[in-house]
Amino acid sequence: MTMPKSTGHAAGPLLSDAEILAQIPAARERARRATQAGLRAQWVRYSISQELLFLTLTHGTVIGLTLPRIPALRRATPRQRAAVELIASGAAVRWEALDVDLSVPALVREAIGEAALRVLFASEGGRSTSDRKAAAARRNGAKGGRPRKAQARD
Repeated sequence: MTMPKSTGHAAGPLLSDAEILAQIPAARERARRATQAGLRAQWVRYSISQELLFLTLTHGTVIGLTLPRIPALRRATPRQRAAVELIASGAAVRWEALDVDLSVPALVREAIGEAALRVLFASEGGRSTSDRKAAAARRNGAKGGRPRKAQARD
């Protein structure tokens, strides 16, 4: 079997300076939207006494989570956990000595819980309106609407 020649660039071809510069405005806009949505942190601190990592998100929400639930930090000492810093303009946190980087959205998901987030987003999605949803409701109404629930017999 012949292996293709490697270019040494796993992400694809190199970009020219002009191509890189052309992408900067869109990247800045994505960062602005992420910051507004609270998907970035503006402050991080680990409390050794409480054994909690506190993240202050860009929209002001403060989240505290226990780090032993995170496999990469389970065996870390409290002092190692306290050596945390924000990186990537608040998009992630880093423990340099442990060589661990975690994204802020992943930490928020861990703090709230995957199942709770699904319920929350499903509930919000159910309340949303759109032209397609309204049209589907009209079609359903033309068929007689929702079936009535069976009444319990005594």
